[in-house]
Amino acid sequence: MIISIFTGPWLPVPAIQGGSVPRLWQGLAEEFATKGHQVSILCRSYPGQPDQEVINGVNYIRRGGFPQSTNIWWDLLKDLAYALMTLPTLPAADILIINDFWLPVFAALRPRVGKIVINANRFPKGQYRLYAKADHIAAASTAIKEAIVQQYPTAAPRTKVIPNPIDTTIFHPSTHSIPDKKERVILYVGRLHPEKGIDLLLNAFSILSQQFSNIKLKIIGPYKENQGGGGKQYLRILQSKAEGLNIEFVPPIFDISKLAEAYREADIFCYPSLAEQGEAFPVAPLEAMSTGLIPVVSNLECFKDLIEEDVTGYFFDHRSFDAAGNLALKLKSVLLNPEKTHKISINASQKASEFSYDKIGRLYLFDFEKLLKNNN
Repeated sequence: MIISIFTGPWLPVPAIQGGSVPRLWQGLAEEFATKGHQVSILCRSYPGQPDQEVINGVNYIRRGGFPQSTNIWWDLLKDLAYALMTLPTLPAADILIINDFWLPVFAALRPRVGKIVINANRFPKGQYRLYAKADHIAAASTAIKEAIVQQYPTAAPRTKVIPNPIDTTIFHPSTHSIPDKKERVILYVGRLHPEKGIDLLLNAFSILSQQFSNIKLKIIGPYKENQGGGGKQYLRILQSKAEGLNIEFVPPIFDISKLAEAYREADIFCYPSLAEQGEAFPVAPLEAMSTGLIPVVSNLECFKDLIEEDVTGYFFDHRSFDAAGNLALKLKSVLLNPEKTHKISINASQKASEFSYDKIGRLYLFDFEKLLKNNN
């Protein structure tokens, strides 16, 4: 098959500036290429990256691009301009995978680009009525599929859950014994943005710090607005709240081998997202589980394809009046039950192994072949 992947105007691919979606499509593209398919990634241009090159069998074509902002309406206008600029240059293909707002609307006007597959990695905002001509919608989680179908019932027959993958050859449990540590580390990896619940995590950690003297909170991720963060002022607010506590803020780690090591050095992973209509299928908890970390996450539907309470991780009630206290109790339970958490750690890493590039790539290729067969 000839497969094109369109990743939108915001982040470069390979993901030298971070971003789970560019990273996962880079990995899937290479997986498709190893299976004998002709694969191109159509992405934004970026300083230091040539307009065209081949990496690991994948052809990269780079044109234009914009920095992302915190103004959704301004970003939608920029995305529209990028889609219209890109449309005439789309190459002939059998399959066109799109992770973008506007391009699915216009790509249907050019049949030569192939069957249109939308990668639904964001909670729908009513836009799927615009995608009536799309051939297939790959929803990253059951929650996303249900939301799409609820907003646009006609899409139901074309929508299927295909979860996000990770590189399980890099994200895996430690292969050597871990020495006893003086500190127990709670880790957050992700964007530093108000919707991620980091304020809530700081409050919970403040409560825990009064009960445990040997704990540390490490927060890894971007605060810059063009990387999806809440900006410098938001970072200052978080740092102010963290004063006097054993909390370390670490810049985003774009080298995934080093990121995997950061997971392996921690004891608990916490992802307290408050984005009721924002999360699709966050990759960070999956990466953490793959390294054997126990995830403690907010009670969002998107996590339930991955985490089973008391089996592969824990949920806390982020909607309760005392959400910080609720989270602190969950984290305390993990800290105080090492024998039980050891079993959950093993379960978590085994569950995460189901999300390798090979396994998820096969799901996509099966659907692509089915789409093309139905066309004959």
